[in-house]
Amino acid sequence: MSDAQAWTFPMLRAAARLYGRGADLRRALRRTRAHRLARPVVSVGNIAVGGRNKTPVVAAIARMLHGWGERPSILSRGYRREQPARDVVIVRDAEHMRASLAESGDEPFMLARELPGCCVLVDPHRARAGALAESTLQCTVHILDDGFQHVQLARDVNLVLLTLDDVLHGEVLPAGRLREPLHALEDADALLAVDTTVSRLRMALGRIPDLPIFEARRHLGPPRALSGTMDFSRLHEQPVLLVTAVAEPTRVADDLRQAGWTLADVVSFRDHHRYRADDLRTIASRARGVGAVAVITTAKDAVKLERYLPFDLPVAVIPLEVVIEPADEFGSWLRGRLSLDPEGA
Repeated sequence: MSDAQAWTFPMLRAAARLYGRGADLRRALRRTRAHRLARPVVSVGNIAVGGRNKTPVVAAIARMLHGWGERPSILSRGYRREQPARDVVIVRDAEHMRASLAESGDEPFMLARELPGCCVLVDPHRARAGALAESTLQCTVHILDDGFQHVQLARDVNLVLLTLDDVLHGEVLPAGRLREPLHALEDADALLAVDTTVSRLRMALGRIPDLPIFEARRHLGPPRALSGTMDFSRLHEQPVLLVTAVAEPTRVADDLRQAGWTLADVVSFRDHHRYRADDLRTIASRARGVGAVAVITTAKDAVKLERYLPFDLPVAVIPLEVVIEPADEFGSWLRGRLSLDPEGA
């Protein structure tokens, strides 16, 4: 260890302890002023910075609730919107899209496009958005997107996505990637294991907390044409360029390779990146340089790339869905926690 590292690491640990105590205090203070909506709230969140598949989990739960005959709303803060608004933005009601990408943010807009029958609203003040969803859109249940730290809104179900690395190498910012100390998981109602098994995660956690744990498994769907006329059904047999602006681009690339895709190269931008015309020129040049026959991207990126179509190369979207398993057990648990009528399914 160098002299610089010998000095830096203890300083980071000390800063992390202060950050952790501040996070505990914020959680305690905000929880005392939590607002409760008339309808039940399901929070989906995580304890670490970065992607943990929250958005596809939100979509999976929304589809489940809608399938039970509920009218779910998704409440998002609309992170990094191009055109932030002072009032609640209804991205979609149960029947129609009602806002643009710039007004919505990439993830809310993507969810709104993919979830007919569900409502999507954007506002940093999620209680205000939920109240509007109930009074104007007649929503019967709410899903709080990225909500574990948003304790200002009371919830009936607190789901936390967790990786094995979060537990085994869990240091609070700035020494590590945790937003809060691991003991904050005591506020969770259930954990969703990401990139690991339930048994391994439970063993790493010990009995803190002693909670139900389900497994969130990712599934890649068949490619969906965004631009171009090639035979996209056989695209995985040819070299392609992956373009993405998500929190964990390596995970996306690994999933594709494990599914048999041939990635000629990967072009990644920071999470929530707003694509511009010069980015597209860079992408086209890189694709030609590595011999890619097409560009593939995620659904979250696709909604931001559409404005630049048609593109020099065919472009396909690779859908990502998450299945929470065991599905029947999770469904029964969630229905019971929300006190939903089993006859409504």
